[in-house]
Amino acid sequence: MNSLVVPSSHRSIMLMASVGFASLMALGLLSLSSSQGSSSSSKRRTSRRKQSKRRPKVHLRGLYNLGNTCFLNSTLQSLASLSSFNLYVEQCVELLSEGNGDSVDAGIVIQLKEVLDQLEPYDSRVKALSPRNLISSLSYKGQWIASRNEQDAQELFQMLSSTLQAVARKADGSLLGVLNTNQPIGNSFISTNQQQHQTADDRQNKDRRSSNAAPENPLLGMAASRTACVRCGYIEAIRHSTFDNLSLTVPRAHITTIEECLAMYTAMDRLDDFCCRHCSIVATLARIKRDLAEHKAHLAKSDWPSKKTKRIVAQLSEQQHMLEEALANNPEAELKGIELSRPPPSTSTRQTMIARPPKILALHLSRSIYLPTGGTAKNPACVQLERLLDISPFTTTGHISTIASAPISGPSLSASRYPKESLAEVRRRNCLYRLNAVVVHSGAHDSGHFYAYRRIETDPDADPLLGSSDQWFMISDTSAVEVPLDTVLGAGNGYLVFYERI
Repeated sequence: MNSLVVPSSHRSIMLMASVGFASLMALGLLSLSSSQGSSSSSKRRTSRRKQSKRRPKVHLRGLYNLGNTCFLNSTLQSLASLSSFNLYVEQCVELLSEGNGDSVDAGIVIQLKEVLDQLEPYDSRVKALSPRNLISSLSYKGQWIASRNEQDAQELFQMLSSTLQAVARKADGSLLGVLNTNQPIGNSFISTNQQQHQTADDRQNKDRRSSNAAPENPLLGMAASRTACVRCGYIEAIRHSTFDNLSLTVPRAHITTIEECLAMYTAMDRLDDFCCRHCSIVATLARIKRDLAEHKAHLAKSDWPSKKTKRIVAQLSEQQHMLEEALANNPEAELKGIELSRPPPSTSTRQTMIARPPKILALHLSRSIYLPTGGTAKNPACVQLERLLDISPFTTTGHISTIASAPISGPSLSASRYPKESLAEVRRRNCLYRLNAVVVHSGAHDSGHFYAYRRIETDPDADPLLGSSDQWFMISDTSAVEVPLDTVLGAGNGYLVFYERI
């Protein structure tokens, strides 16, 4: 086979052509790579722009610390995140515009609304706000607010709540005035579903209310308490009382959960020094019968019975009848003129559960530890929170147990044991809540700093079960920084926790 021989001059031309072609190829590849990189970068920028359209940038206004007023700043930021609370404040201000606006309570409510309105989210950065006017109004009701000493966030919350209730109570003297006293209002069972216990007359009366009727307080819920004697099985009348927040004792543990704190609040306690009224009536009746038998025997033996003895026999017979009637019908009935015997102390059970859940569930995590020396310390336990909280295990279910050793009601399934599609049933029973704000305390029992975590809704049409439109911020006085949800749930040192029903 003959090999092809190329002249040297031709070889030089071919080599230059080959190098030139390779250079052009290299330039083409580089251009192609640059084009692909530019396209990818453009796609990322477009994706970020789309994401920014889905979740607009939110800015929150801080509050100036006017001298240890972090307890006020954190509480106000938390309350500003509660839509039903803001509506309630607005309705109270509307009532004041119709009259009764010249009072200390009215001044507080008006200043409160002004601050809450300015704590709404903004689409651009805004300067911090001074709550000086609100502090001035509050100081007329409690001078401790204006002092520069460290104060308690829960005490402030209760002052604001009671002030709003007082304003609403002036506008309506109906049942709301009774509910606001935080006293037992009756012995009947009240369902967790507010529609179940309304009669036709109740609904008609509600429809006939005028536009200036007192607004519904979203903080008010109702608790049911029961005390029962283990010895005789007697159960005292179920007592219902209202609450605007629940104070939960934090267990002495390294890590606990908000559900465990609620379980401790609704747990059935056993008391060993209980004085049962039913047992007292039984013991008194036995004593009356003995005395009556002795006096009747004395009358039988005496030929000339005295009027005094006859009068005692008649009195004892009447008392015996009253005691027997009380045992048969109502042991709680008043027994005039009868001194009840005190039997040996018995064991009793006592339990409190939620009978009517409020729109806003405000939870105070009590961290005080009382030392043997008489002092107090702070319980540093880490309380883990849940974004969605199902309180149905801690509520009455519609059936009240009459067994002293059994719980008042339930148990019902918790949200974790419900199939996902059955969460709608939990919502129907008014028992499903979403975390909205947390007031956190860092430091020791008598000193430290309050700050808040606050949820912002960026899409009101989003499904609240998913939480896809939620943005969370940590707000410490004038500073507001966006944080992930996990930071909020794992903060651990919460002091006031606000859940809103969904």
